[in-house]
Amino acid sequence: MKNLIIHSIVFSLLLPFFSCSENETTQPPEETRSANKELLNLVLAYNDVDYSTTISNSTVTNNSAFPFPAEQVFLKSFQISQNATINLTINQSFNIAEGPFNIIVTAEDGSNQNYSLNLTKDEGLGISPNSNIENGSSYSLQSSNVYVDGAQLTQDFDRFHLKAYSDFNNDGNIDVLISSGLFQSFDYSPIKLYLGDGTGFNTDYCECGGSCSGFSCSSFTEMPNALPSGYEGLQHPRKILTGDYNGDNLMDAFIIGHGYDAYPYPGESPILLLNNGNGFNYQKLNNISGFFHGGSSADFDNDGDLDIFINGVPSIEESLFLMNDGSGNFSSTTEFIDEEFHHNTKYYTSEFIDIDKDGFIDLLLAGHEHQGANSIILWGNSSGKYYGDLSSTIPQVSGYNIVVDIDAIDLDNDGDKDLILNRVDSNNFYQNYYIQVVENEGEHKFSDCTTTSISNNTGTNWFIWVHIQDLNNDGNSDIYLENDHLDNLKWFGDGNGKFN
Repeated sequence: MKNLIIHSIVFSLLLPFFSCSENETTQPPEETRSANKELLNLVLAYNDVDYSTTISNSTVTNNSAFPFPAEQVFLKSFQISQNATINLTINQSFNIAEGPFNIIVTAEDGSNQNYSLNLTKDEGLGISPNSNIENGSSYSLQSSNVYVDGAQLTQDFDRFHLKAYSDFNNDGNIDVLISSGLFQSFDYSPIKLYLGDGTGFNTDYCECGGSCSGFSCSSFTEMPNALPSGYEGLQHPRKILTGDYNGDNLMDAFIIGHGYDAYPYPGESPILLLNNGNGFNYQKLNNISGFFHGGSSADFDNDGDLDIFINGVPSIEESLFLMNDGSGNFSSTTEFIDEEFHHNTKYYTSEFIDIDKDGFIDLLLAGHEHQGANSIILWGNSSGKYYGDLSSTIPQVSGYNIVVDIDAIDLDNDGDKDLILNRVDSNNFYQNYYIQVVENEGEHKFSDCTTTSISNNTGTNWFIWVHIQDLNNDGNSDIYLENDHLDNLKWFGDGNGKFN
């Protein structure tokens, strides 16, 4: 057994038995001696929370598991008999992974009693790493080889249009799902599916994303009756997540919206569209409602189906996981993310991406940095829960403290995933854009390399989406800003992290 090293633990040992209560107010560390010749009382602490212990057959264990991020715990206090000694000192630290630890209590007569200290922490779901964890995630499916102007395609210039690109009818061609809305209106707008035929070119509403044959774009035809009669669209859609949510090898969609975009921001419920091979079965999740802006889907718990994370300002919680039963039935929970992300977080965008390539999907959160929502990466781990203590902060940009979209890819071919952040002006609310390039330095550290990586990275207007893909078929990643009614902007990469 190894000698004790504790970070913050409190535990009590009493012979034959004694146990301290949990979560008491932290007191200064102390050593106490008692006339009781059979006394051993230890208290451990982690993050100012006390933990008691139990002795069974000379084995000492903490009664409540330490949180998953805990690595070291500390000895806060102990009691022993007046003339006994112990091989421990106050504030001694214990590295949990190095246990068990040997405790020796020497009585007045010189006899020794040995105890084995076994420290446990909450291992959560016990997920195994999966090198293919990103497969099928909404992030992995969001790029397209064609992009369309929704207003031109629908010929509806009064509404704005959210788009998702996928082969919804399995004919090998990219189709476009469009969810429309009206700004600051309580009216519900339509959801339409346009099927691509793989031919045709129309510069008014279609642009090649990079891998079109001869830079020709698909032409699109609206599919009649793609949704059941009487369906209700959204007031203000914000993001469409594509994925096979019921495991039938057909592409489905989950549409997130925030409803009326003014006080009191009443919110609205998301919509689940399950592909039936001839359109979609429609379900509005009326038990979930909020001012939702962002979300992402992935098999974060590695159980074989796609779960969904949504964030914004719902009426009860701000960060919700929708857990999939494998058939496209979802139940909501907040148990897989720290409580600090439940309320008043001002996080409005999120992505599931395995940034460090460890086989656990990471959760990227961003939004209003100027209101306290630092852009962060919550590192995925075997517990399946996302902790603030297991995170990295992304560098900020002064004056552009609103992040509307995040992408990640190996921009400089050094083997790790770097970040592109689509930022907008926080002083002149949502009026100007700024593209930030962030270098992954390894070991969960990141640095801003915008000034040396990209030229002409700021300008008027703002763009809702940034895409990272090879636009000109030269094998290098490029940057593409997409939005309706505006000239879509492109920066071509040289493969070494430079963009022009």
